[in-house]
Amino acid sequence: MYTTDHTVSQQLGARTHQADAAAHHHNPITGHTAWVLLDGIGDREHVAAWTPRTALALAGTAAGLGDPRAAIELARPVLHAERAHLDHPKKWPADAAVIIAVLTNSSDLHIAWAGDCRAYLAERGRAHLLTTDHNEAARQRRAGQQPAPDAHDRLTSSLMFLGGEIASTKVRFGPRRATRRLLLASDGAYLPHENAGIFPTPDGTGSLTRRGRFLAPVLTGPREWVAQRFAELAVRNTQNADNATALVIDLTG
Repeated sequence: MYTTDHTVSQQLGARTHQADAAAHHHNPITGHTAWVLLDGIGDREHVAAWTPRTALALAGTAAGLGDPRAAIELARPVLHAERAHLDHPKKWPADAAVIIAVLTNSSDLHIAWAGDCRAYLAERGRAHLLTTDHNEAARQRRAGQQPAPDAHDRLTSSLMFLGGEIASTKVRFGPRRATRRLLLASDGAYLPHENAGIFPTPDGTGSLTRRGRFLAPVLTGPREWVAQRFAELAVRNTQNADNATALVIDLTG
């Protein structure tokens, strides 16, 4: 059985509102623990108000089910129905990229996402990207093209209104006892590191080592310091910096 500790660090960047949100929930009945990160779409007050409570609701559902993909699937129709009773601008409905990680009572790690939030799993100074992006940049890379400058900003899936793919992956830890670090990050947090060459791009260019792992010194050190440094470095010297959120989770078992 794993013990867990987590830290969230956020930076506003050049935005007016903090539209990212993170949440955590442990269900004592099921024994599952869930973490959620939402990257709200748009720099708008109603989106910033919507993401925190939506993240909390998703965390509770995912911890109850032990299945983050099912939590997103169940949330979509509920959120659509809820919106009918909200006074939100029709042109800018609240929506977000979403990623959910669940550590089950059997110590398996399940991750599901829609959009371009990412999960990295780090151990002994090396990290592995667990997720793929749902945006035009990823589509263009798959087609062998160099992504257009704005391709990262054009999502092909989201929590609510794009209604696109929900992807998922599972990590089964072996019997070896270790501390593993999971990073959930919004694009405003990870993309500047990728652009600076600290993280490799998803197509494998950059500082990749064996089996898709890469050196990740930025993820090494005390958890609180790593989360703060990761978010702060993302917005520092970044023109028109986006909201940046880093959720760092240590899994010890």
